[in-house]
Amino acid sequence: MANTGSEKWAFAISAEKKWTAKARRDVRKIAETERSYERIFFITSRHARAKDRGRLEDELSQTYGIPVTIHDRTWIVDEVVEKDRLDLAFNFLGAGQAVPGGAKLGPNDYSRTQQLEDLEKEIQDPTAFHGMEMQLASEALVAAKLSRNLERARTETDGRFARAIDLAEKYGTYRQKLEANYEHIWTAFWWFNDIDFLLSHYDAFEARAIESDNAVDLEWLGNLHQLLVNCITHNHASIEDTKLWERVQRLEAKLQALADDPERPNNRLEARSGLLRIRLNNTMLKGELDALPSLWNDYAAIVDAARGLGEFNFQTLVEFIEVVGNVAGNDPAYNALIEKCAELVAERTSESEAALMYLNRAKKLDLDDNFDMIRWLGKAAVGLSKHEYSDELIEATQLLSLAYRSAGLLWAARASCAMATATMFIEGERTNHIPVALVPTMKLWAWISLELGHLPDFLHNIQLLNGFLAGLPLDDESKSRVQKDLQEFDIAIGSLLLNLDESELTQLTRLPDLLGGLGLHMARMALLYAMGHIEILRTDGSIPAEESDEDILDLMTQMKNQPVSQDAAIPLVLNAEGTQSLQTSILGMRVVVEFESSELISLAETILGVLETFFATAIEQRVAPHTEHYRVVLMLGDGFSEPEVESDPSEMKTIVRWPSSLAVTNYGKADEIRTALLVIAAHVLATGCSTSESEGLLERLFDNEAVLHRIAIIIASPNSYKRLFRQAFSRLSDWNEHNPEMYEIRDSRPIVPVTERKADPGEVGSSPNDSPPRSHKALGVRSVIDLQTWNKAVWRGCGFLHTGPDLPPIMLLLFEDEAAGRKIFERWRERFGEQDEADEIAISFIRELPEQSPHHYIAQITSRLPDETDPAHAKLVTSPIRSLMVTPPNSDNLDRFLAAYQRFGVYAIAPGIMPTKPDTPPEVEFDLAIQKRMLDVKNAAEVDENEAAAISLQMHERHTDR
Repeated sequence: MANTGSEKWAFAISAEKKWTAKARRDVRKIAETERSYERIFFITSRHARAKDRGRLEDELSQTYGIPVTIHDRTWIVDEVVEKDRLDLAFNFLGAGQAVPGGAKLGPNDYSRTQQLEDLEKEIQDPTAFHGMEMQLASEALVAAKLSRNLERARTETDGRFARAIDLAEKYGTYRQKLEANYEHIWTAFWWFNDIDFLLSHYDAFEARAIESDNAVDLEWLGNLHQLLVNCITHNHASIEDTKLWERVQRLEAKLQALADDPERPNNRLEARSGLLRIRLNNTMLKGELDALPSLWNDYAAIVDAARGLGEFNFQTLVEFIEVVGNVAGNDPAYNALIEKCAELVAERTSESEAALMYLNRAKKLDLDDNFDMIRWLGKAAVGLSKHEYSDELIEATQLLSLAYRSAGLLWAARASCAMATATMFIEGERTNHIPVALVPTMKLWAWISLELGHLPDFLHNIQLLNGFLAGLPLDDESKSRVQKDLQEFDIAIGSLLLNLDESELTQLTRLPDLLGGLGLHMARMALLYAMGHIEILRTDGSIPAEESDEDILDLMTQMKNQPVSQDAAIPLVLNAEGTQSLQTSILGMRVVVEFESSELISLAETILGVLETFFATAIEQRVAPHTEHYRVVLMLGDGFSEPEVESDPSEMKTIVRWPSSLAVTNYGKADEIRTALLVIAAHVLATGCSTSESEGLLERLFDNEAVLHRIAIIIASPNSYKRLFRQAFSRLSDWNEHNPEMYEIRDSRPIVPVTERKADPGEVGSSPNDSPPRSHKALGVRSVIDLQTWNKAVWRGCGFLHTGPDLPPIMLLLFEDEAAGRKIFERWRERFGEQDEADEIAISFIRELPEQSPHHYIAQITSRLPDETDPAHAKLVTSPIRSLMVTPPNSDNLDRFLAAYQRFGVYAIAPGIMPTKPDTPPEVEFDLAIQKRMLDVKNAAEVDENEAAAISLQMHERHTDR
C-alpha cells in the first residue's frame, strides 16, 4: 500500500459496530468534498467477512467512481501485532499501555482477546441488543467459545457457557439452544478432559436433538456419539459406562427415518452419511475389518448421490473420508473412493468457476437486458447450487427473480425468490445468523405476490417482514426504510381489495382482522369499506369523527386507482378447495391452468413457472402465439404410474393426467417430473404457437437459451417453499387458525369510482429502436384464427347466398373438411354469440389487384385490432391472418352481395362444405351462422402499408412471382 506522494488518498477510521452503514456515510462524505481523491481507505476495528468487504468495496467504487479499499480488525492485527509495530500504535496513536516485560501475545490471541473484551462490553450494555435478543444469544455463545479458545480458567469459561445457554433458552431458536448445549459438552471434553460431564449430559442433549427432523442438527448428536466411541477406543470408559449400544440404537432409528424420506433429498443424504459413520464405528469396535471395503463402496454411493445436491455439505464428507484413511490402509476400494471424491471436487470446482463467470457477466447488465440476464443467471444458478457457494447462489437467484419480474414472468420470479429465501434460511440455520439480505428479498417477493394477486403468499411475506423489523439487527435508517415499505404495501393491497367484485369479496369475509393483525390498517379499512361496514370503521376509530363520508370516499377513490391495482388486474389467488384456476400471460397469450383438486395446487403453480421459464426468451426466437387463450387441464388419478399428456388443437387445450402417487416435491422422481413438465411446455409450443424459424428452435432453446438450467430452479421451488413454510403451497384458509371474525357483505355498499388512466406504452416494457419488447406484458394476441383447425379445414373459397328479398345476404366460407369447418364456427359462436356485436371477426375484400383480372380479389379474415380506448392498444399485438385469392370468371356474385350489404347494413357468415362431386352445390351449415355489421372493401392501391391487408397483398404477390 505504497503512495509515492503523487496520489491523493483519503482515510476514514471507525470503531462503530455497524461498520457497513458507517463506511457508506464516510465514503459519501469524502466523495462529496470533490477534492479529486484517487483512492479511499476505510478502516474498521470490527471483524468483517471478506465477502462482505468485497461486496461493499465493489458497490462504493462503482457508485462514486473512486477505488475503495476496506480493512478490518484482522488487517490491523496483522499490521500492528504480527509485524511488531506496537511502538507505533503506542507512541503515535496512544493505543494501549506499555508493560515492561509483559507476555507477548500472538496475533490470533491478541485479536481474540480484543474481540472478547468488546463482546463483554456490548453484552453488559442493556441497550445494545434491545429488540435483537436473538442476536444477544448468538453473541453470548461467541464469547464463551472465545473464552475457551483463549484457555481461560474453567470457572470463567463455564460461566460464559451457562450465560449463553440461559440466553438461548430465553430468546434463541431451537438450533441456538441446541448449539449452546452442544458446545458446552464439547468444550468440557476437549478442553478440560471431563468425560463425566459428557456421560452425564448426553441423554438430556439427545432428548432435545432427536426431536429434530434436520440431519444437520443430528450431526451434533453424532459428534457426541463419536466421543463415546473415542472413550471406549482409548480405554477411558467401558461400553457399559457409555451406554453405547442403547444410545446408538436411538440415533440410528432417527437417522433411518430421515434417510427414508424421498421428499428431502439433501436431508436424506446427510442422514445416510450419519448412518455410515455409525456403521464404521461399530465395525471398528467389533474388529470386523473385512467389512471395510463394503463401507467404502457405500461411501462411494453417497458421493455419487451428492451430484446435483447443492445443500448437501460435500466438503465435510470429503474431510471425513480423508481422516478415516488412517484405518483404510492400501485398500483398493478406499483408493477408488478417493479417486471418486477427487473427480467430484474437480467437477464441482470447474462448474462453480464457470458459474461465477456467468454471474459476473449478468451483474454487468441491467434490466434493459433482462433476457440476457435470464440466460446468464439460469446457467449460473445451477452451477452455484452447492453448499460452499451459497452466498453466490443467493445473489444469482435474487437477480434472476428481478429479471423475470421485469420480463413480466411472475411465477418464475416467485420460484426464484423462494429459492433465494430458502437458501438464506438454510444458511441462517447453520450459522445462527439470519442475513439482513432477507429483507430486500422478502420485499421483492411481496411485490411479486401483489402483482400475481397471490394473497396467501402476500400475508406470509408481510408476516416475515414484520418479524425481520422486530428481530434483525437493522440500523435506524434501514428500519425506517422497512417501515415505509410496509406502509406502501398497506396502500397497495388496499388498492387491490377495492377493485374486487362482489364474488371475490365474499371469499374474504375473515380477512379484515388478519390485515389489522399484520399492521395493514389501511387495507383493513379499505376491505371493510368495500364490504359496506362503514359504521364499524367509525365505531373503532379507523375513520375519525370529523371526517365526512365524502372525505372518506375521496380517500378510497385515490387508493382504488393506484397503478398497482391495474398491474395486478387478474383474479385473486386464494388456493381454496374445489375447482379453480391459475393463469399467466406468455408472449401475450393467456395460459390458464384448470384443476378440480386442491392436491394439484403445487403442480399448477410449478407448471406456470415452467411455462414462463420455457418461453422466457422466445420473444427473440420469433415464436408467436396464434391464440388468445390456451387451457391446460389437470386431472388427478390412479391406475397409471406416469403423467399422460395430450393436446386438442381444435379446443386450444392440453390435458394432463397426473398420477396421485407422484408428488411434485418427490426428489426421487425429479427426472420423471422434469420430463413431464417439459412435455407439457412442448405441447403448448406446438399447439398454440408458430414460428418463422422452426428449424433448430428446440436446439437453440435447450443449448443457447439454457432452458433446462432454468427449469431446474422452478422444479425445486415447491421444496424451497416447503422448507420455508412446512408445506408446498399456502392457502388463505390456513390463517383461519387465528379465529378471525367473519364480516358479511352488505347489500348496500358504497361505490368507489374508477378514474381514467391512459395506458402508457413505456409502462409495459416497450423497447426503443423497434427492438423486441423486454416484457411479455408488452405483448398481446388478438386471434380469431386457430391455425391448426384452419389447416385441417382447408379454406377453398367464398360463396354468396341471397335467401330472400327481405333478408340480409350470407357469405359462405367454403371448407374441404366438414368437422374442422364446423369447429371454426362453433368456437366463434362460443366466443362471440350469434351476433358479432364488437366485430371481433374482421373481414376484408381487396379488389383491383395489380397484374390480375379485375374480377379477382383477396378475401381476408383476421381479428379487429384494439382501438385507443382498449388497454391492449399500448401493446405490441400479434394477430394471425388467413387470406385467400379468389379467382371467379366474373364479379357478379360479389357485386350482388355488396349491394345487398349496402341495403341492409348487415350480413351473415356461415360455413359451407365444398362438394365432392361436380355441379353439386356446397352444403351450408345455417345453424352456425353469425350476424355481422362491419365489412372492409377497398382497392389494392388504397391499402396503407401498416394495414393487415398489406400483409395479404405481399403474401399473394410473392406467391404470384413464384
